[in-house]
Amino acid sequence: MIIHKQGQQFFKMARLQTFKSAKICIPTVRHYGSVYEPDYLDLLKPDIPEYEKVNIQIKGYDFAILESFQKFVHTIAENMDLEVSDGWALPPQTINVKRFVANSENVETQYTLSVYERNIQVVEVPSTKLSLLIEVIEDSLPAGVKASIHRHTDELEVLRYIPDNELKILKEQLEEMGGSRKKK
Repeated sequence: MIIHKQGQQFFKMARLQTFKSAKICIPTVRHYGSVYEPDYLDLLKPDIPEYEKVNIQIKGYDFAILESFQKFVHTIAENMDLEVSDGWALPPQTINVKRFVANSENVETQYTLSVYERNIQVVEVPSTKLSLLIEVIEDSLPAGVKASIHRHTDELEVLRYIPDNELKILKEQLEEMGGSRKKK
């Protein structure tokens, strides 16, 4: 038994030594095309148009599914070498749904639904990759989730920030008292 193990070790060592002495030939391919071509030919190639800022807006009723899908879209965009500049959530919108008894004004049941919204902003997206990203998002949409893709506008920037009502009230009180003092 010991002789057999030593024989295996000797065979392994002999095989390693033959690999060290063997020469590996890797063919080299040289490209001389770019050396002899003038630089102005690169300027003639059409540039791929890019979108500056694209917002991917997803809405849904289930918070956990929406968060998971936002993470998925963010990962897909990064794997496609797209720059994800920002991602944010908007406060949920509540919808009250009432079901009435037939031929009456009595409410049979009442439902309160919350619609959650998440946004992912991608910048400098080539048009060739945007179409592929849209297809991937459409094909992987979970049930109950809606996705829309549009260019970034200033109105969306205003919607992002939640107004602070308490701060507004304090500013109004300050204006009523005569405004703020100016430093000299």
